[in-house]
Amino acid sequence: MRVILCVIIIFGLHTVYAKKSNELVFKFEDKIDSMAILADTIRYSTSTIGKLNANNSFRELLRNVLTDSLSIFYDFKKVSNLSVVTSPDNQFRIYTWTLKMGNSEYDYYGFTQYQRKRKKSVFSPVKIENFVYELNNKSSSIGDDELAKLDSSNWLGCVYYNIVAPPKKNDDTYLLLGWDGFGYRSTKKIIETVKFSNKGVVTFGDKIIRYDLTHGTKAAPKFQTKSRIIFEYSGNVSMTCNYNSSLEMVIFDHLAPSNPALANLKFTYAPDFTYDGLAYEKKKWIYKKDVDVRNREDIKPVKWKPRNTKDRTEDTLIPMRE
Repeated sequence: MRVILCVIIIFGLHTVYAKKSNELVFKFEDKIDSMAILADTIRYSTSTIGKLNANNSFRELLRNVLTDSLSIFYDFKKVSNLSVVTSPDNQFRIYTWTLKMGNSEYDYYGFTQYQRKRKKSVFSPVKIENFVYELNNKSSSIGDDELAKLDSSNWLGCVYYNIVAPPKKNDDTYLLLGWDGFGYRSTKKIIETVKFSNKGVVTFGDKIIRYDLTHGTKAAPKFQTKSRIIFEYSGNVSMTCNYNSSLEMVIFDHLAPSNPALANLKFTYAPDFTYDGLAYEKKKWIYKKDVDVRNREDIKPVKWKPRNTKDRTEDTLIPMRE
C-alpha cells in the first residue's frame, strides 16, 4: 500500500507541475501590446523623429521585458518587426530588428538573453540566472572584416533569421544566419559564429569556418579559417542561405558578377544557379564547392521563417526597398 500511495503522490505532483509549466503567466503582456504599436510606427512613420522616438521607447520596453526570466519562453509574434532566434535547449535567445531611414539606410538593434540554473547545495532551490546584454551596431567601423572577434559592444549589425546548432553535444559554438539591407544597390547575408560564457557574455567570431578564398575561379583551393562569411550581392535579387537538414549543411547560392569585367563591383553579383555549402567536420564548418542538391525543394529559399515568427512574411520583418 505504501508503494502504491507513493506512486500516486509522485504522479499527482508531476501532473500539477505539467499543468503549471503549460500555463505560464506572463506579467508583461501590456508591454508587449505597447511594443506592437511602436513596431508599426518604426516601420511606417513618415517622420524621422517619429521613428527614432518610437525606436528608443521600443528598446526600453524590450529591455524591461527581458529582465523577466519567463520571457525566454514567450512567443513575440505580436511584435511585427522583431526577429527572435532561440537555441534548441532554450538556454539563450537573440532578438534583432532594423530601423530603416529613407530608401537605403539601415540601422540595427538587438539584445542577447542567456540563462543558467544554479543550486548552492543539493537541498537548496534552483535559481534561474538571467543575463541580458544590448547589442551595439558598429558595422560602419567593422566593414567587411571576416576575421575579427566581436562582442555585444562591437557588433556587426544585422537581423538574424536562423540559428544552426553544432551537431556535437560538447561543442558550444553556434552559427547565426543574418540579413543586412546595407545600401541602395546591394544587400548582404552573413554567416556568423556565436558563443556564450557561463555568465551570458556573448562573443561573435570564433574561427571555425574553413573557407576557400579562390572559390568561383579555376585556381587551386586556398583555405583560410574565418570568423564569418559576408556575402554582398545585387539588391534586386534574392539569395538562398539556410540550413538544409537533409544534407546537414548550410547551403547558399554561388554568386557571380553579371560580367567578369565587373568582378570588383559586388552590386553586380547574383546567383548563378549553382550551390556551395558548409559541412560540419571536427568542430569546424568546412566549405564545399558545387554541392549536388537533387531535391530543389530542400534548398528553396526560406526567406523569413525563424523561430517565433510563425505565419509572417518577409516584408513584415525586413523593410522593403522603394
